[in-house]
Amino acid sequence: MARNFLLIVLLSVSSFSTFAMENKTFCVWDPVGRNGPVMTFYSDVIPKAQAWGLNINFIAFTDELRAAKEFKAGRCEAVVLTSILSRQFVKFAGTMDAIGAINSQEGLELAIATLARERAGNLMTQGNYEVVTTAPVGSMYAFVNDRSIDEIDDFAGKTLAILNGDPQMKKFADLAGSSQVDVTLEDFAGQFNSGSIDIVIMPALAYNTFELYRGLGTSGGILDYRLYYGMLQTIAKRDQFPEDFGAKMRSYMLTRLKAIDKMVLDAEKEIPAKYWIRTKQSVKDDIDHFSKRVRLALKDDKVNNETALKLFWKIRCRLDPSRGECKESPYKKSKRDKDKEKKKAKMLKQAKQAKKLTKEKQPILTQAKQEALNKEKLAIQIEKEKLAQEIRDFEQAKLALEEEIKRFEQEKLELQKAKKTFELEKLDSEAKMENRTEAKIETSIDAKAGAEPVAEIEGEAETASETESEPKEQGSWWSRLFG
Repeated sequence: MARNFLLIVLLSVSSFSTFAMENKTFCVWDPVGRNGPVMTFYSDVIPKAQAWGLNINFIAFTDELRAAKEFKAGRCEAVVLTSILSRQFVKFAGTMDAIGAINSQEGLELAIATLARERAGNLMTQGNYEVVTTAPVGSMYAFVNDRSIDEIDDFAGKTLAILNGDPQMKKFADLAGSSQVDVTLEDFAGQFNSGSIDIVIMPALAYNTFELYRGLGTSGGILDYRLYYGMLQTIAKRDQFPEDFGAKMRSYMLTRLKAIDKMVLDAEKEIPAKYWIRTKQSVKDDIDHFSKRVRLALKDDKVNNETALKLFWKIRCRLDPSRGECKESPYKKSKRDKDKEKKKAKMLKQAKQAKKLTKEKQPILTQAKQEALNKEKLAIQIEKEKLAQEIRDFEQAKLALEEEIKRFEQEKLELQKAKKTFELEKLDSEAKMENRTEAKIETSIDAKAGAEPVAEIEGEAETASETESEPKEQGSWWSRLFG
């Protein structure tokens, strides 16, 4: 009986605990899907969350943009994304992948441990959003399809993948002189492997996951110098979880760092040695200098969080005080700059006060001044009307001139026509005159021929027929006929 009672009590407590447990859904980006590495890694959170009174359900998305969209739409209370997309929710946490900001494994662990402290919780929140975990996915390297691309200067003119509109890679491409190609995690590998893209920035984990060895082929390689650490971050809606949920999750993630490190190192070891491009110290220095330019440019563009950059600068200099940048904070304004800003602010304040005073004490125009002003306005109006009338007169004169020109052209055509008619009539008259002259000559010939006696002509004809060899008589007759 006692045993049955105890069993009933335990079942009741268990049922009550299950009933009281809150159900929460996490949208998780995993490039492989339900059985991928991200889902496997985060599955350990489930028993931990149950101890905190939360029943977590993970939904896998191979499309990171869709996972973010579902989170915004309220279909899940938390989402696991790369820091590229997490920046839109909490800018400070999104700055953790700023190029060159965290430059060593020791610095990475120190940064995550610092931000896991309870008093640093406010840095990981923005509005209703809180970054409850940050999981590094390894060093981000430049995968190139040509081993001759082995320093920053060689990026000029090459095509560089811009993942999900990443502002950092856009600025990187702008400063390096590279051509930008927008890609997603679903299509970047296909474009790199087909040769459409020359350079992609990815961690070692992507080598096998996305089969990037196809794009490397026989002539490609991977620059062995880290640009920055890639991050996976979990963003939760604060009003959907207990107040201490974020702090508990960040502390728990610290215990998983060794497992993450091992996974990253194993992935790097899987890459054949032939693909690693050894960079000289001078090239590493150039990359560090270039990274700083990108970092500060994005700070000025309000993309990188300035407080985060200061924190990571302190960590770098704490671990290596000999660094040149550690002499004075690059984010600290000099006394000269501060004085200039103060002077400028003072001048702006004085100008604002003077403007306000002028507006309050603006003198009222006297009647005489108002009349003078009205007269001036009237004179201007009259002048405008006069000018408008002159323009109208000019337009009318222009039209009249155009009409006169048309009339002149018409008269010219009529004159040419009359001239042509006159010439035709002249030719006709000359032809008629020639005809009359010929007729007159013929008439004259006929008249002379008719005046000779018939008998004499006949006699001469006979004589001519008998004596054709007498040119004298013949000549006399011809002379008489035409003389």
